[in-house]
Amino acid sequence: MDKRKISNICFILAIVLFAVSMIQDWTKQDSPTTAQQNNVKNIIFIIGDGMGADQMNLVTAPNHFERSHSIGFSKTYSASNRVTDSAAGGTALACGVKTNNGVLGMNADSVPVQSIMQELRQSGLATGEVASCRITHATPAAFYAHQINRGMDAEILSDLYKYGPDVFVAGGNKLLVADSLTQAGYQVTYSLDSMAAIASGKVACILAEEDMPTAPFRGDTIRKGVEQTIRLLEKDEDGFFLFIEGSQIDWAGHGNEGERLRAEMQDINRVIGYCMDYADAHPGTLVFITADHETGGLSLPGEEMSTVFTTGQHSGVMVPFYAYGTGAEQLKGVHENTDFKALLLSLVNR
Repeated sequence: MDKRKISNICFILAIVLFAVSMIQDWTKQDSPTTAQQNNVKNIIFIIGDGMGADQMNLVTAPNHFERSHSIGFSKTYSASNRVTDSAAGGTALACGVKTNNGVLGMNADSVPVQSIMQELRQSGLATGEVASCRITHATPAAFYAHQINRGMDAEILSDLYKYGPDVFVAGGNKLLVADSLTQAGYQVTYSLDSMAAIASGKVACILAEEDMPTAPFRGDTIRKGVEQTIRLLEKDEDGFFLFIEGSQIDWAGHGNEGERLRAEMQDINRVIGYCMDYADAHPGTLVFITADHETGGLSLPGEEMSTVFTTGQHSGVMVPFYAYGTGAEQLKGVHENTDFKALLLSLVNR
C-alpha cells in the first residue's frame, strides 16, 4: 500500500474519531439522565468532632468510610489560632468563614454570617440536626446561632428558638424551655418512640438532661434518631439538609480513652452506613463527612493498633473528608474548611 493511500485512511479515521467524540460530548450535555444524576436534592452533612485520619482506622469491618466515592483533606486552623476549637471549626464548615476561637456563626469581625443550613432553609429545604451532645453545644450551634462566645447559653437558646432546624434530636433538657419550644412551633417529645408517632411538622426530640450517654451505653440512639429525622424531613418535596454530629469522639480524645474512642467511632460508622444506604435508595442525596479538627494527637503503633495519644487537646493537623452519592465526584483534593459551604451550595438544585 503506497503512502498516499495510508495517508487518506489515517485522515478518514481521524475524522470518524472526531465525529464520535463530538457525539459523545453532545449526548452527555443534553442527556436528561446525566443532568438528573448531577442534581443534589438532599445533603446529609456529618461531622465527627475531633475525628482525624487515624480515628477512622479504629473502625472494624464493615468500615463504611471506605465506601466513599471521593476523599480529600481539610485545613482546620482558625482566624485566631493555628489550632481551632469546635466553635470556630464548626463555624468555618457551616458558614464558610474563618473566625476566632469561641465564636459561633460570625466572622472574625463579629459580623453574623448565615450557615448553609439557614440558606437552604430559605430556599425551601427542610432542615434537621442530630447530635450526641446537647443541642446548644458548639458544633450544632454553629449551624443556627450567631454569638460572640460559645458559652452564652441563654443567647444561643434564643437563636435556637428563632433560627433552629425544623427537626432536632439531641440532649439539653436542663437548658431548654418546653414552652419556648412550643411557641416556636415545635412539637416537643422525650423519646424516639413518641417521635415515631408524630406524622409531620417541627419536632424537638430531647433525649437527655445534658449530653447523651457515651457509646456503647446509648445503644443505637443516634442512628435511630437519624432515621426518624429523615422520615420527617423527606416529606418536603424540595429536599432537605440534615446535620449529624458524632460529638463524643472529641471527648474520648480529650480524655485519651482508647476504648471509648473505638466505641464512638463504631457508632458514627453505623450512622454513616445508614446514610450511605439511604443515598443508594434515594438518588439526589449527597453524604458529606468530615471533622472540625483532630483531638488527642492519635497514633496507632504496633500490630494490635493500640491507641497512643500525644496530647489531651486539639491538634492542628489537616483532617480528611469523604463524599458519597450524587455530586460526590466534585468534592476532592485539599481544601480550606471554609470552602465546603460554597461547594455544597453549588451542587444543590434550588
